[in-house]
Amino acid sequence: MGALALTLAGPVSPALAATTPAQVTTGFSGTAYGSYIFNADKTLTSGPTATSSISCTGVTGKSSSNTAAALTVPAVGNVGAATTSVKTLQTATGKRIESKSTINGTNLLGGLITAGAITSESSADKDTAGAFAGTNKTTIADLKVLGVAVGANPGANTVLDLSVPLVGSVGKITLNGQEKRLVNGVYQVSTTALRVEVLKTGLPGLKVGTDIRLGVSSANLEAPRAGYLLGTGFTSRAILATGLINSGPTAVAYLWCGGGTTSANAAGTTIPGLATIGASTTKATGVLTPQPKSTVTNTLGGLNVLNGLIQADAIKAETTATLAPGASTAALTDTSTFTNLRIAGLPAINASVAPNTVVQVAGLGQVTLHKVSKSSSAIIVTMIDVVLSQPIGALPTGSRLQIGYSSTGVTL
Repeated sequence: MGALALTLAGPVSPALAATTPAQVTTGFSGTAYGSYIFNADKTLTSGPTATSSISCTGVTGKSSSNTAAALTVPAVGNVGAATTSVKTLQTATGKRIESKSTINGTNLLGGLITAGAITSESSADKDTAGAFAGTNKTTIADLKVLGVAVGANPGANTVLDLSVPLVGSVGKITLNGQEKRLVNGVYQVSTTALRVEVLKTGLPGLKVGTDIRLGVSSANLEAPRAGYLLGTGFTSRAILATGLINSGPTAVAYLWCGGGTTSANAAGTTIPGLATIGASTTKATGVLTPQPKSTVTNTLGGLNVLNGLIQADAIKAETTATLAPGASTAALTDTSTFTNLRIAGLPAINASVAPNTVVQVAGLGQVTLHKVSKSSSAIIVTMIDVVLSQPIGALPTGSRLQIGYSSTGVTL
């Protein structure tokens, strides 16, 4: 009977092998920054500072880190030096992305809010069963609001009233702001250690809508792809020597990791006392099949810097990144051009100027023309990059002006 029963049962199927942590597939993206301070009409913009970022990749062992010096933002206060990091890794149970932001103290709104070290951490995990999990953590040392001490480990999404003596409530303070959610297959974890929102008048020099964010980290997991696309383009950006953004980026367009098309336009741009730029367009396109490919094109119709010191009839910044089947590095192309470029006093400079040409322009500063940088997976082109040697308009010495920007990449 035992032999008959065995015959009727048939051959025994082998057990399916369990998924190992190394076999877990996922896409990673994460960002951390020290501070981001702005108001609704963007007349005040500082940061994001010390930004670290990993995006559009499915590879573990990636890392990004950054630092920024302490800064002072008028009417807002002082923000200490910032250190940030993002990394992807394999764990004993699957794959993980971690991000962390630390600020070395702050004094805001004339002492209404003070703190020692401020740290936020976010992580997202995917295990061998395909389940997601995330963690948020905030630590704020020596935090005081209106002179009253607040614990170093506030509960999730703790909200305090921002009340000014003799004025009353003008906004709110959120401590340990947390989010965990699954949106269209993307698992998102984010933490903001300290956020101040100005909702009413009453704080000198600050408009309603002012938003102060300190210690921000995010970690995301998404479905794996055949490749991950990168792309950004803009027409102009002016950055003060302190790191504050004075203007732009204008006509900025970003490419999604999974491709598609985005675009932006600007009728014209004026950077007071320094430059005027004609109508411009930025277009970012990408596909994953038949092979991953991203292209970003920024075109602008005319440039005049300092009443004719630098002129061009048109500028095109255009880059492309393509990943062939089986390849581990991307093919990178640069098809950027100047039309009728000229610089007063430098007749040798024309539209055929070689990439990464650096010249000193009297009355302006150091100018890099057709600036190109490459890695194994990405390319960045800035057609005109100026570092001021003297104050011009609202821009102090050391400020940077970037005109005609295109970056593309493809990663595994």
